[in-house]
Amino acid sequence: MKNENKFSIGEISKLTGVTVRTLQYYDNIQLVPLQKSETSKRRYYTESDLTRLQQVLFYKSLGLKIKDIATLLEETSNAEQLRNVLEKQRDIFYYKLHDIKSNIAMIETSLAGMEENDALPLGNLVQLMISLNKDTVYQYKDVPFDKKAEDTFIEHYQNQEAVIEVYWDWKALILEAVAHILHDIEPESEQGQDFAKRWIEMVVSITDGSKELLNVYKDSYKNREQWPMEDQQLIDFTNTFIDKAVDHYLSAGKADVWRNHND
Repeated sequence: MKNENKFSIGEISKLTGVTVRTLQYYDNIQLVPLQKSETSKRRYYTESDLTRLQQVLFYKSLGLKIKDIATLLEETSNAEQLRNVLEKQRDIFYYKLHDIKSNIAMIETSLAGMEENDALPLGNLVQLMISLNKDTVYQYKDVPFDKKAEDTFIEHYQNQEAVIEVYWDWKALILEAVAHILHDIEPESEQGQDFAKRWIEMVVSITDGSKELLNVYKDSYKNREQWPMEDQQLIDFTNTFIDKAVDHYLSAGKADVWRNHND
């Protein structure tokens, strides 16, 4: 430690952007304590203290609470322990992302209904959204896909975030289709055709130009009795509307991107 450079609290504040008051707080709770000179009353930080402070700031940026950071600094003495902590925090963020995506989907559904008649969402639509299980996506881990399908999914969706994105892009449109049906919107109408356009764009986007992935989705759709009950009921309720909207859109000579995707 004698060979380490020493820094005043003001120098560290300027170097890291952390206020002096915050550094004093970290010192008081012994999270990043100041060192005391043996020969004078001067207090300072060493390079090791700066490294510890950087760790604190890193964990804080991940959303960890101060008390958890203190425990973390004590308990993570090796890479494996730190890896476990970071993986846990990553899972927390994935769940938060999932929750945000589900809320956005429900807002979009409400807006779709309001735009159709400039009125408050219908009671049965509100009841549907209240009763939705936001964790339905996690039930797909129990769906028995064949080995080829599993390998295809693993190849294209390498993390949980990608799966959540795809699921809620799909479900948001399913819920919008529910709103259209409850508001007696015809599939051939302007609103129905706008929906068809975005449905096609969604399918093309989530399959990313892969015919193999598209075929896996088609097979899964044919065997949707294995899906979680909520999604089975939603797709059964909206299936006719979606098919009619898409068929009419394609029969009108639109969606080159769809035809190219299926060539």
